[in-house]
Amino acid sequence: MNRHCVAGIISGLVLAGFAAGQTIESLPGPVIHPYSFELLSNSRYSVHPGFTDTLPRQVLANVLWAMEQVPRFDSFRELYVATKDNVYLYNPPHNTLVIHKPGDFRYSSGSTFEVGVATRRHEETGLLIQAGLLAGTAFWDSAGPSVASCPMKQAADYANREWVPNHRILMVNVYGLTEVKGLDTNLVAVSSDSSLFQPYVTGPDSFETILMGLHQDSVFSPYTISHETVSQLLWAGCGVTPHRTDNSPCEVYLVHNEGVDHYCSRFIDKGVVSADHRLERIVPGDRKPLLYAASSRIPSSAPVYMVVCVKDTGSYRTMQESGYFGFQVLVQAKVLGLSGFLTLPLTPEERSSIALALFLPTGQYPVLVFSTGEPATGVSEEERPALVEITRAKPVIRLGESVRVEYLLRKSGQVRAEVYDMLGRPVRHILKEHQSTGYHSVEWDGADDNTEQVKKGSYVIGIFAPGSVAQHKITVF
Repeated sequence: MNRHCVAGIISGLVLAGFAAGQTIESLPGPVIHPYSFELLSNSRYSVHPGFTDTLPRQVLANVLWAMEQVPRFDSFRELYVATKDNVYLYNPPHNTLVIHKPGDFRYSSGSTFEVGVATRRHEETGLLIQAGLLAGTAFWDSAGPSVASCPMKQAADYANREWVPNHRILMVNVYGLTEVKGLDTNLVAVSSDSSLFQPYVTGPDSFETILMGLHQDSVFSPYTISHETVSQLLWAGCGVTPHRTDNSPCEVYLVHNEGVDHYCSRFIDKGVVSADHRLERIVPGDRKPLLYAASSRIPSSAPVYMVVCVKDTGSYRTMQESGYFGFQVLVQAKVLGLSGFLTLPLTPEERSSIALALFLPTGQYPVLVFSTGEPATGVSEEERPALVEITRAKPVIRLGESVRVEYLLRKSGQVRAEVYDMLGRPVRHILKEHQSTGYHSVEWDGADDNTEQVKKGSYVIGIFAPGSVAQHKITVF
């Protein structure tokens, strides 16, 4: 265990909860390790058996913090934690654990803790799981007893039966103490034909430092990015998964000025499968305009796109693996000073249009598009006008009253309005329809989806438009 990184570990402080009979446990802030994102990615592997439940609390704190740095892609996200004491619901704004169900309901009796991810989409679940996996790996030092983890579908099935989650848990990551090989700078994958450069396995910044403020940006400069940079991004995305070299559920296609290339993370020679890192041209010519014409949600100014495809969109495993790729390239782009944007989920119509535009092989279904390039000079995501902006709404209403939220839509498209509590749990689905550019309004009558009046407290009304979201906090008293 990397003890110098966890010195001064703070035990959880049990405090009075937000509601009668409820208790919360505070967590320490994240510890910053000296290891880079690239080194952790190159070293990490899943460990299935042999856990013991003796990890310090700081590991859990870092894992949950890292998972919450992932940008949100849908209307809700819940992180559950099972220990030998209780099942908790994580409250990110306060960095606390709220008891959800008392008692020991771990899937593995040897685990220290298990983190269950409840989101609407498997792709987003994959992003969060990968963040947590690397956060645990950051506690490695030399070989020996340290943090081991593994995502387990059986644990997720068990959690949905026993934890009584508010929303279905799509994956559970199990953490414990066991023997690990330690951090490794030996390259997992080297190009078999020199079509890609040898990637760097160490970077300039620590993993936790890079995660701070991780965000997306969809505006890029017109300059192309180097082949070396493309190589590093592809390696980060799916060239560092040795346990998948024999059965990779995802295929990645690079779309750039010269054509469409297939990224090969495996090399097969006389039936023997090994890791690889190379490109194969499948379609010549610039097909970028056809790609972003296939979906209006794909940014049109990026010099490079990466399209992740799977053979089975109904498989949780393949869809979550696409999320692993998404997390890796988004973080690697930030390390390199690039802007990055993930378009997900893709509709069936978008999948068909993209596959047709790129002449993808039969049976390859696009599920995620990553756009990347140099940031547009002098323009940031925060400085551009939001596509949807709340213009007027009361901040406080009495119990039983209604509130009217007025907003300006700068681009026509599908709009969704929903109400959430302060833990991000859906309370009321108000609206989902196509709306034109201009002013609009929605009204919330203070009731939930079961037409029952909500309790006193604070809530958030979210207006979701393509590529943008506006939120308004309302207090009911």
